[in-house]
Parts: sequence; structure tokens; C-alpha cells
Amino acid sequence: ATEVEKTYNEIKALASPKVQITTAQIDRDNTGRVSARLSLLLAPEDSESVIAKIKGMARVENFQVTTERVSQGGDGLGENAKTERDKVELNITLSRDEQETALQQTSLRIRTPEVNDKTKQLRAIAEQQGGRIRSSSFSRDPNGREYSTVSLRVPMKNYNALMQALNGLGKVENVSVRRDDRPNSQIDESNAPADVSIQVYSQGNIVSEETGIWATLRRTIGQGAAALMWSVRMIGVALAFLAPWALIIGAVGWVARRVSRARAARKQSGT
Repeated sequence: ATEVEKTYNEIKALASPKVQITTAQIDRDNTGRVSARLSLLLAPEDSESVIAKIKGMARVENFQVTTERVSQGGDGLGENAKTERDKVELNITLSRDEQETALQQTSLRIRTPEVNDKTKQLRAIAEQQGGRIRSSSFSRDPNGREYSTVSLRVPMKNYNALMQALNGLGKVENVSVRRDDRPNSQIDESNAPADVSIQVYSQGNIVSEETGIWATLRRTIGQGAAALMWSVRMIGVALAFLAPWALIIGAVGWVARRVSRARAARKQSGT
């Protein structure tokens, strides 16, 4: 059974003549999330102790109590009228902690040359502050830059201590805070959740593998070789174009020389 179902059954077990449960329902959606709703009528003399007991079963996000006062012995506005409290109505909604909306959301970046080690320390810090890691990921790009993204949740009462501890992990940058104030709700702010999203990253190589001196020499030699091969190809194309014409011209010249020699020989024999 889930924690929601466990607490739901514990509240139902409080049923007695002085604790009447008028509504009790468990809901499940298609993603598997579980929530529950209960409505109770409490005897006035026992209401405070029952509410305190229910608050001790789980962290209370918000609660609503309705008390009705009934006039006894005359008109409610008359001098002789007395008012007594009727039963106290208590409405309860149960949900998993992960489903609760954070009271405050913070995002920041931490720059450090030791991403793996600092991420491990970050996990330990979150545990020390009563928090937990909700998600994490790690990546490294071709230039050697490392990124570790961690999402965690801590109670608001431990938020300041967590932020101070983060300063010891590296240079804290780009801090952004958003708070969701709920003025009309009765909530326990000290135990309300605060979500913190942290990216731990390194600068990587100052000179990229693609921009270093050896990379420049490789590109220069490669470009020179490519230019040489292009010149050779162009020479080959030119030779391929001129060769037939050279053969024709050579053949014509050879025939012309033969004819000229034959004429010269005939002239010499005639004389």
C-alpha cells in the first residue's frame, strides 16, 4: 500500500461516536498517482486533540476547519441567548509528497573543475538537510565540458542552510528564485517543500581540440594537400583536352614534312 492509503486507513480508524466520517474516497489516475479525500464531523470537546493526531500522521499541506455556533435559549441576537459550538467539520485531502506543489522554486549553476566529486558532495548535503534527490543527469561534450544537473527537494526550514552549503562546492552563478505565496491557506511553511534545480559544470578545455596549434597545423597541411591535388587534377584535365589536338597537329606536321621532302627530291632529280 502507498503512504496515502496507509494514512487514509489510519484516519478512518479514528471513527467513533465523537468522530464521524461523512466522506471517504480514494482516487487513482491513469499515471498511477493516488490521492484521497475525507470529511469528518468532530465533537467540539475532542476536536483539537483529533486534529493534532491527524497532523502527526503526515505533513499537512493545508487544512480547513468549519465550526458552527448554534443559539440556545433565545434569539441569537438577544441578551439572554447563549451560543454553543456544534460539531466541528474537518475536510482532509491526502496526496504523495511528490505531488505537492513546492512553496518555493530555485535554479542556479555551480562552476567547478571537479564535476563528479562535487555532485557526490551535493547529494550528501541534500541528505544532511532532510532533502532528497528527485532527478539527476550527467553529460560531457567534445571539448571536455562536463555537466551534471540535479533536482532536489528540501523543507523550507532547511533551505537557507542548504544554500550556504552550496557555496562550498564552487562558484555559484545565475541564482533565480520564485515563491508561490498562499495567503488564504493555513500551511506549515517551515515544513513546506522547496525545489532546487542545480547545474554543476566545468569550463572544459581552454583551447578546444579544434582550435589548438596542432589542429591548425593539421588543417593547414590538409588544405595545402587539397590545393596540390586540385592543381594536379586541373593539369590532367588540361592535358586530356589538349592531347587530341596535339596529335592532330603533329600528324599534319609530319605529313607536311613528308610532302616537302618528296617535292625537294623531285626537284633535285630533275636538275
